Amino acid sequence: MFARIAAALAADPVPVVLTGGGGWLGQATLDLLDQALGPALRARVFVYGAHARELPLRSGRSVECQALSALADYAGAPPLLLHYACATKDRVEGLGVANFLAINGEIRDTVAALIERRGVRGIFLPSSGAVYSPDANPYGMSKLLDEERFAALAGRAGTPLVVARVFNLAGPFINKTDVYALASFLVALIEGRPIEIRARGRVMRSYVHVGDLLLLALGTLLLSPGAAPIHFDTQGETTIEIAALARRAAILLGHREAPIHRATPDGRADDVYVGDGTAMRGLAAALDLPLRHLDTQILDTASYLKGR
Repeated sequence: MFARIAAALAADPVPVVLTGGGGWLGQATLDLLDQALGPALRARVFVYGAHARELPLRSGRSVECQALSALADYAGAPPLLLHYACATKDRVEGLGVANFLAINGEIRDTVAALIERRGVRGIFLPSSGAVYSPDANPYGMSKLLDEERFAALAGRAGTPLVVARVFNLAGPFINKTDVYALASFLVALIEGRPIEIRARGRVMRSYVHVGDLLLLALGTLLLSPGAAPIHFDTQGETTIEIAALARRAAILLGHREAPIHRATPDGRADDVYVGDGTAMRGLAAALDLPLRHLDTQILDTASYLKGR
């Protein structure tokens, strides 16, 4: 699949506009595009983020990241738009709900203005499983507003749109290791500490490799674009309770006897955050993309964290 995407990018010099280049998805995307485009990356990929800086790549190259406000100056051909920029859910408490929604509204307006001014060849919008409970979740509300705004823009222009409602990811470039359960487990194992699970009820999750998500989105936009918008939830091949995930990670990393400390259960309802992967599996089958197994995801994530 990667070779087919690289060939498609080589055959069609469409520029790529990437917002949110400094985040997990942004870094993983830049790594993929760097492998596909090599030294041509800087001329083909226009990166925007919270502030201007150079972003180093694993190849030893780097790419310029401009402040998102500079998107108003983009004057190139209609690009392939990969829109990841947002204020993330961990910022709700610090910003307050009104400010959080306002900041994401400003980001939404800035990116929508590019589409209206220059047009785009296709859009990939990572959304969130939180959209299924927007009234109780400001992040879900913000992502739902993104979905509605960009679906309307794409529909009017007949532009291909891929929306992935992301639940749980694994793999290279994972960040916020104190927020993501899998990352926190792996860091504890790497540092030789006990794994701490603070949840007082069962927590059910299902993981997809970040690389598979990107190959699905880019493969759909570059190899089989269509006028109808595509929405899918992420879901891995298995659903797992996080204590079992912690033990599985310990075994895979060779720490079978690592201690796992869990808070005392208090009878609360299960915390189930798992998507319906039917549409995602259909896309993967159509693209002939084998999705990576949970064990591979854990090992790839651990390898990245060890090498940081």
